[in-house]
Amino acid sequence: MTDFHASLAALFERASVAYAVIGGHAVNVWLEPRATIDVDVTVYADPTGHRRLRDVLVQEGYTVSREDGTALPSGPDFSRFVTRDESMVIEIQAAKTDFQRELVSRAVAAEDGLRIATPEDLIVLKLLAYRPKDRIDLSGLAELPDLDWLYVEKWAAEWDVRSRLEEVRRDARR
Repeated sequence: MTDFHASLAALFERASVAYAVIGGHAVNVWLEPRATIDVDVTVYADPTGHRRLRDVLVQEGYTVSREDGTALPSGPDFSRFVTRDESMVIEIQAAKTDFQRELVSRAVAAEDGLRIATPEDLIVLKLLAYRPKDRIDLSGLAELPDLDWLYVEKWAAEWDVRSRLEEVRRDARR
């Protein structure tokens, strides 16, 4: 995936938008890789930046299969891009909350240049989604060394998912 990640990083750089990969591709940077179908990305950009990113992806052969909130003054909330052969899917959500904006600003560059959400931010996202696959990811992420638990606790309280966080931490101590 390194070649794909490097080419994806180049696309976001060409569009000049701030972003962070989230979801399975981001978790795979921090943990033992697992299969994941799409690339989930949070983008912090104004409507012009969203249009620039859309144009870059379309120029690279992606088509827009779904867009939500395009009429909003802040730009779309969500866009889904697929390759013509549908072998690759990129789902883009706009950073419209304080947490999402902070997540993008805290992203770190992986070896291939792709900006990846931190383990702490992924923990918060996984606490919010809390599907079975998210709970599996949470168990691995919670065991990573040197996590900033105060940061995670702050956002868990903000999103009212403290009980989920307590459960994850309790399971990690076992």
